Amino acid sequence: MNLTGIKNIILDLGEVIINLSQERTIHAFKNLFNDQFEVMQTELQNQNILTRYEIGEITSQEFLNFFKGFNQQLTDEAICDAWNSMLLDIPKERIELIAVLAKKYRLFLLSNTNEIHLAFINNYVNTQFGLSSISAPFERSHFSHLMKMRKPNAVIFNEVLTQNNLIAQETLFIDDTEEHIITAKQLNLKTHHLLATETITDLFHEN
Repeated sequence: MNLTGIKNIILDLGEVIINLSQERTIHAFKNLFNDQFEVMQTELQNQNILTRYEIGEITSQEFLNFFKGFNQQLTDEAICDAWNSMLLDIPKERIELIAVLAKKYRLFLLSNTNEIHLAFINNYVNTQFGLSSISAPFERSHFSHLMKMRKPNAVIFNEVLTQNNLIAQETLFIDDTEEHIITAKQLNLKTHHLLATETITDLFHEN
């Protein structure tokens, strides 16, 4: 990868740092709701629950209560377990790479996420790598549910650039979602669309 002129790197979290499987959460919810699954899924979309939770418009308890409305026997723990089942592993070499990059560049994290997932990930990196949180190796982390905005909206990119005094042309943004990359390009950030066939360790292998 050509990093000429790059002083700052912004990394996405899901599928860039942590591996994901949304199919696992779908399967887990099917098991929880059985014949109510399709009704629940329709209402999930109609009420825009996932996006609203991701931008902090609803609380974690309101998020959990939505699901309890379709099965009042469910515990918060059971719902959280199903919701978190999409979160897989973080390969050690990615954490090692982030530590190396942090010594050479101003390094930032920008993620569309939510309180329940972030708590799980923070516990995971503490247990697996002794990190206080996923934010620890970064100069600063930016999470959608705390910023009340999300990718691919240009406003969140501009906010990250402004808050950290970053020049777009000196900043590399790496994400696995094409529409996020498109917005970043429009704002003059250098970008790399991470494909399913590659990892961030592949990108920086020769650097």
